[in-house]
Amino acid sequence: MSVIKREINDELDNQALIQLPVVMPTTASAVSLGTLQAVSPATLVSGAAEMAHELASVIDKQKLFTVIQGKKFVGVEGWTTLAVMLGCVAREVSTTEHDGIYVAVVELVRMNDGACVGRASAECGEEKPWNTRPKYARRSMAQTRATGKACRLAFSWIMLLAGYEVTPAEEMTPIIEAEQVQARPAPAPAQTKTQTAESVSSTVPESQAQPQRITDSQRKLLEAQIRDYGLDFDRVKAWLKTAWQVEHFQDLSPKQFETLLKRLETWAAQEYAKAEAASALSRDTANF
Repeated sequence: MSVIKREINDELDNQALIQLPVVMPTTASAVSLGTLQAVSPATLVSGAAEMAHELASVIDKQKLFTVIQGKKFVGVEGWTTLAVMLGCVAREVSTTEHDGIYVAVVELVRMNDGACVGRASAECGEEKPWNTRPKYARRSMAQTRATGKACRLAFSWIMLLAGYEVTPAEEMTPIIEAEQVQARPAPAPAQTKTQTAESVSSTVPESQAQPQRITDSQRKLLEAQIRDYGLDFDRVKAWLKTAWQVEHFQDLSPKQFETLLKRLETWAAQEYAKAEAASALSRDTANF
């Protein structure tokens, strides 16, 4: 083969190599949640479960929970412990006051880059006993509630994996107060010379006894939960009227209050599932 033919063949071989497609190796995209990182959602959940186990150990050892109606509700110290385990800290954005009511806004930020990963607001000062406490105490509680709420909105699913309720204990204050009132023994009626305690009670017909109603703090808790869950107030009130012939939240009994709280959680979960299904359908249609 002549030198010219050899050069022509080499040039043709080089052109063929240039036209071949370049194959790049692919790797699974990483999934991260704060300091918790994984190569897939499945391994992320597995890592979160391991973190939840360690979190439960800290909460139980330090007693960072309150038992309400047989369930464990974690205080803000437990929620911020979870946030720090994920590389996040709470940061106050603002705290305002109007007519003695303080409203605090708190953000959750990543420690490595300062990015905001969650935000929430909460108030304190209108309900008893906080409306009689010093201003600094009301301001501090508003910030505490906002911190716990921000952690709940971002990391409640990990707290659930740890075996605790997903509502911060500070948001359950109305229920704690109601239990304390119900636990107090009723004062014995005073006896007179002409009438005993038994005769006093027997003279009051049972039909005339005043039905027990929820407190104003419990009513506000219901309204706050409905807003947080994104539910429709009119639909909830319509259900109250159909189920119990109750027009307003303040006319609920303590037992109805507990039942309604559970139903709100169920309805919120159903609405979330519907939204996820609609979103998935929309994505499938777009991809098609």
